[in-house]
Amino acid sequence: MSADHLQFLKNKFIQDLEVAEEEHTGENEIPLLSHFLGIKGVLEAKEITSSMPICLKNCLYDALSALEECMVLSEKREPRKKKDGPMRGYTLAEHWFMHRTRRMLLRIQRKLVGTAEMGASTSSFSTSLVPVIEMPFTPDRIVEFAYYNFEEQKTKILDGLQNRGKGFQEIVILGIGGSGKTTLARLVSCSHMWEYPRHELWDIKIWIHLSEKLSSGDVVELREIIKNMLKQCKEAETLVDDEDELLEILGNALKGKKYLIVFDGIWDINIDWYLKLKQKLKSVSSVDGHVSSVDGHVIITTRLPHKARMMVGPRNLYHIQPLPLSSMLEIWRYNYKNSFRTLNIYRPKMKDEIVERCDGLPLALNTLAKAIDKRMWKTRDFAALLWERYGSKYWIILINCEDDAMLGNDLLLSCRSFLSDGDMVIDVSELLLQDIFNQVNDFIKRMHPEIVIIWSGNAKANQLMQVIIQCDSYPPILLMPLGSKASTSFSLGWHSFAERI
Repeated sequence: MSADHLQFLKNKFIQDLEVAEEEHTGENEIPLLSHFLGIKGVLEAKEITSSMPICLKNCLYDALSALEECMVLSEKREPRKKKDGPMRGYTLAEHWFMHRTRRMLLRIQRKLVGTAEMGASTSSFSTSLVPVIEMPFTPDRIVEFAYYNFEEQKTKILDGLQNRGKGFQEIVILGIGGSGKTTLARLVSCSHMWEYPRHELWDIKIWIHLSEKLSSGDVVELREIIKNMLKQCKEAETLVDDEDELLEILGNALKGKKYLIVFDGIWDINIDWYLKLKQKLKSVSSVDGHVSSVDGHVIITTRLPHKARMMVGPRNLYHIQPLPLSSMLEIWRYNYKNSFRTLNIYRPKMKDEIVERCDGLPLALNTLAKAIDKRMWKTRDFAALLWERYGSKYWIILINCEDDAMLGNDLLLSCRSFLSDGDMVIDVSELLLQDIFNQVNDFIKRMHPEIVIIWSGNAKANQLMQVIIQCDSYPPILLMPLGSKASTSFSLGWHSFAERI
């Protein structure tokens, strides 16, 4: 029977891919087509036998689901194809989805190839142990900050759990990767921390994090999940390995208590384990067939809408909403204040465009902001040496972006991010020498800088050094080469100033 099931899924994937290739050709071909064709090639070379592990069906289900989503994505892109540029007609959120899907398809292909090489062996398909996460119920700085951005959504989820009556209640937080599902679930579980007086809503809180690797064919074992749940209930470790006995022990541990259980990141295509567990949780929340007055709440986070509906029904779904522009800006400012401050002053349009392209996805913004912050701070080692030598943040930095536009602009933003006064970093490429003199002389009189740093090629460097020595007084000058026309040699006539340079 399992072989028939696998054969059906194999044929369906191959047929659906052929249809997708016919309907989406040329510029409108489906994203990641080469990866789908790679899986197709492996399947066509593979003969399905009764010895094949049935857990391979998870790989095929995931491949079919990814194919369907990529076909939808191709149709969405079609009306936007005239806007092709660096984003190739896709939004940032869609690029993020394709990145995650590409990784998943590569794992599926490796799993299928590995199975072909193993033949009848099923021992390598090890059971996935579900790790216990200890930290979610302690609000950290991320959750505390998220309170102000997710407060309205948190309230809706709590209302969905508490206002539908007593007994067992469940809800799924549904959304694409990086939309903040886990953060929102953590915020709900810690919601009592912001109430006064503090009142804990649940006697027992359990957090089960299901790894992303479950999507590649590993098996979820209910007994391992129950054992992890019992640990978080502070129950003594049990040697029982029978599933039904473990369910009975869990029921006794939860009976008569208010509890919250969070299943974070449901990736597995097989949800039989949850349906069996839910049956036990419902029985715990009832007395002689009547609903108990004790609340039992379950929160699930997933990106799989069809599985979410199968788990909790269509009425218990909450589609997480993208964050507004103001919240996204606040997240950037809170987590990476240096890069935010610098772009906000010197590149406000760039900052706003980056946030808009993140489409309300906190993870996308955090990833980009972190990369930008790291790039801006690439000169921090150089800055640390200067701070150690001169012990001051008051420097004047002159950068000639004409010598190297890309590096010059990077240096401008980097230096402005770590200096206390970003205005002391001057782009001299479009300024007259008299204007440069006026600014530098004014800074020297007001700020008494410890050093003047010049990033430029030879010709402009000589002109800038002449400007500086015409000031009433000037600090030591550090000349840094910039661009292909720069060297460390000085022009004739500078020997009399050697001690000051």
